Amino acid sequence: MKKALRILVFIVVILLAGGFLYWQFIKKGVVKDALEKAVSKGTDSLYYIHYESSKIDELNGDATFNNIVLQSDSLQDKLYLNDTSVAATIFNVRIEQLKISGANIPSFLQKNTIEANRIDVIRPEITIINTGKNEDVKLTAADSLALYDRITGKFKSIQAGEINIVDARISFIEGKNPAHTVLEGVNIDLKNLRIDSTRNYDNIVSYFIKDITSKVKKVTTKDAKTGNEFIFENIEYNAPARFMKVDHVSQRDAKNNRVLIDLKANMVTGISTNDFILNKKLKADSLTSNGGTVIIYRNKKTGGTSEEIEIDNNFFDEAWIKNIRLGSTTLLLYKKAYPNEPPLELKNLRFNASNIDNIYNGTNLKRLISAANWNISGDGLNLNTKDNKYRIALGPFLMNNQQSAIHINYVNVVPLLSVQEFVKSLKVQKDRYDFRINNIDITGTDVRRLLNEQTLVAEQADMQPQLSIFNDRTVDYDLSSKIGNYPQQQLLKLDFPIYIKKIIINRGNVLYRERGRLSKQTGDVTFDNINGSITNVTNIREKIAQNNTMTLTANTKFLGVANINTVWRMSLSSKNGEFSASGTSGPFDATKLSSITEPLGVATIKKGQIKSLEFSLSGSDTKATGKETLIYDDLKIVLLKSNEDSTDELKKKTVTSLFANIFTKDQNPSNGKTRVVKIDYDRDITKSFFYLLWKSVFVGAKRTASGKNDF
Repeated sequence: MKKALRILVFIVVILLAGGFLYWQFIKKGVVKDALEKAVSKGTDSLYYIHYESSKIDELNGDATFNNIVLQSDSLQDKLYLNDTSVAATIFNVRIEQLKISGANIPSFLQKNTIEANRIDVIRPEITIINTGKNEDVKLTAADSLALYDRITGKFKSIQAGEINIVDARISFIEGKNPAHTVLEGVNIDLKNLRIDSTRNYDNIVSYFIKDITSKVKKVTTKDAKTGNEFIFENIEYNAPARFMKVDHVSQRDAKNNRVLIDLKANMVTGISTNDFILNKKLKADSLTSNGGTVIIYRNKKTGGTSEEIEIDNNFFDEAWIKNIRLGSTTLLLYKKAYPNEPPLELKNLRFNASNIDNIYNGTNLKRLISAANWNISGDGLNLNTKDNKYRIALGPFLMNNQQSAIHINYVNVVPLLSVQEFVKSLKVQKDRYDFRINNIDITGTDVRRLLNEQTLVAEQADMQPQLSIFNDRTVDYDLSSKIGNYPQQQLLKLDFPIYIKKIIINRGNVLYRERGRLSKQTGDVTFDNINGSITNVTNIREKIAQNNTMTLTANTKFLGVANINTVWRMSLSSKNGEFSASGTSGPFDATKLSSITEPLGVATIKKGQIKSLEFSLSGSDTKATGKETLIYDDLKIVLLKSNEDSTDELKKKTVTSLFANIFTKDQNPSNGKTRVVKIDYDRDITKSFFYLLWKSVFVGAKRTASGKNDF
């Protein structure tokens, strides 16, 4: 009996050992056969799977598969043969290694279930081809069972404590074209995954929404229309914490290889992961970036000469973001027609937008500009004029959409040539400008129209102008016609729609310096502490129809001695430059005028007191008419001539001065009668508007002093 028992035990051991050896011999084939059948059955025989080698430890539930390939040659062939029956999406998968730990292999073989503690997918390469068929079809709960079958290969359930995808590469392709989007270095960690046929599509995807964390080294995507390439580097997406980080975002222009966007340290927080995964929409609480560089092209409007800004809105059309903050950024604006010209450069731009909740159709840039509370600031810009004679500088600025306000520290126009170099470069007389406008505050601004339509509409602008002008009269005259160049006429020619209800001038200063043609000397005309306003500054047809007059009212200190008040009214609807001007002056010492009459009028005033001046003019492109009253006492003048021995000195014209004083009325009123003279001055059309004004007043003063038209 004992012997028989020993023999039985021996036989059982032999059978078990033989069975174990047999299992070890066939188990890989059994598992492989089961996998291949599951994939074939689950995909309606469209896909097949194979791998080079495997290692299976059924006792511990561990398995390793090497060089796995999952693909469909039949679908691929149909695609390249333009077969319209091909499925909407084709998947090609290659996995270097798949590791499964703690798996229930008997359950896999007998019950068609996958259960594992951990699954590691090492260096997979996934290619997803969109054939273009059924491109807009969206999955619903009704599709969930079919979707489950397609995903799981008709397993009853899939359950894993943790799934890790390591160093994956994912490519997206449209039809037979090269890949338009590539994800490299993809690392995903997904915990507590459970999928079965009782769960609908939302349940399945909810794992990706709630529990997934992932990192991607690089994403490259090309715009189908422009060919421009977007690159995202070092991306981290954390579904539980609802944030996404992108270390570096860049976009490159396919035409000239120029980097259009280069932004660092970008982060999106408060992400609606449901929208992000299910609807492919970026809906979040905030988007922040440390900034970098952004390039924007300016292009001429169709049928006009003005420019508009071209911005790619594709990204923003797919984004719903409540708050946006952009750190220090350099903005370069190129002319699209001349991409090789140096750009306008705005440095240290900072942008903040908040409370964008009321934008329901995506945060399109134009919609954001018009509806959100935002502000943008920067260090300004510098550019040279086309003739390289001036540099224009815009100082630090702040634009606030919520407050409808713009502040600019200064606008500066600086000559690049010295006075001597400028004069040497001239063929005919031309003014040399050097001015700075400080503390520009524009309020009541329609910022939306300014950015979207390049139209400035504002209630008020405050500024402090500092203007210096030089003209050398020894240079040949510019004999070209100046008709059409009055201030209001130049405003109407401006190809930039503008309406400012009121401009306030605070503590302005004007210096006009001229080198006399006869004296060869230089004289300064100064207007200090200018305070005033300009109303109805516009070239917009609808605004002109409501009010066709632009009015300037100002008071200033002339030559530091005389208080002057003036009012100019300029027609915006007149075809011949209609205007009117009036002014008054308080008392001052007439001898103070010698600083300008000597170099510019070749005369000096030895004696006299100006008590008041009052004038009123009306004019057009060709003349000015009006009247003037100059009240003065004890006036004595000396006429001068050039000194042949010195180019810097003038000599007294003794005889001429004698006759000048004889025929000059030394006071007004005289003999109890106040002389009021008429002004009827034909414009020299080769001279400017301002020349017409001062010349008309000067002629009136001469007539008053002489009692006749000329000396």
